[in-house]
Amino acid sequence: MYDHIALYYDLTHADLTADVPFILTLAQQTKGPVLELGCGSGRLLLPLAQAGHAVTGLDTSAAMLARARQRLALAPDAVQQRVTLVTGDMTRLTTSDPVEDGRYPLILIPYNTFMHLDSGQALAALKGVQTRLAANGICFIDLANPLTVANMPEDHLLTLENTLTDPDNGDIILHQAANRVDTAAQTLHVTWVYDRSPAMGGPVHRTVAQATYHYRYPHQMELLLSEADFHHLAFFGDYDKSPFHEASERLLILAKGTSIP
Repeated sequence: MYDHIALYYDLTHADLTADVPFILTLAQQTKGPVLELGCGSGRLLLPLAQAGHAVTGLDTSAAMLARARQRLALAPDAVQQRVTLVTGDMTRLTTSDPVEDGRYPLILIPYNTFMHLDSGQALAALKGVQTRLAANGICFIDLANPLTVANMPEDHLLTLENTLTDPDNGDIILHQAANRVDTAAQTLHVTWVYDRSPAMGGPVHRTVAQATYHYRYPHQMELLLSEADFHHLAFFGDYDKSPFHEASERLLILAKGTSIP
């Protein structure tokens, strides 16, 4: 999916920076290389590398990784040399994916990425994380509040989300979305439509993408992590480490083998 909407994804998430200070603090505390699963176009890779951290980014999308390389090409050589980009699947870390053999004090599964995985994939990913996590290392998982997702209005009609401008050519892009929640399966099905109007005139070009997000409640995440041998967990509701509650913006999880400071 992301191969088809890489540019549009970046435009719609251009203002997403709230998690960056939190992640930079984690990287500073763990004092070692970072592995980011689902790194996309490098939204987090670049500030991590700029802060002096060695970071490996893994993603399945060639288009998103290409955008990450473009972003890194504008950075100083020292920053570029701290970043390794890998094409791979986070659900196969224990088998074929060519991530470094070393272990990482910090592994990130950033903003909503884990929600793309069904139950089997989620467990496989977490077991893979265990094989790559250093002793006393931390796995950080950033999720939407499942209560918010479960109560989303089911707008089967397309709703205008954003009006975007392509910075490269001035094209106007209308971003529309429709949602369908399956509370029994705990899934959110999203359809995105991007209508591009050329700045110089001409026919509108439409791109359609669909995604399924799996939302899980804290007790379900706790069971899943326990099955993958994570036994010391901390749950937060926002990047200020406020406790998770029903109205929290996010469901943030820190998991490791010993108590979290």
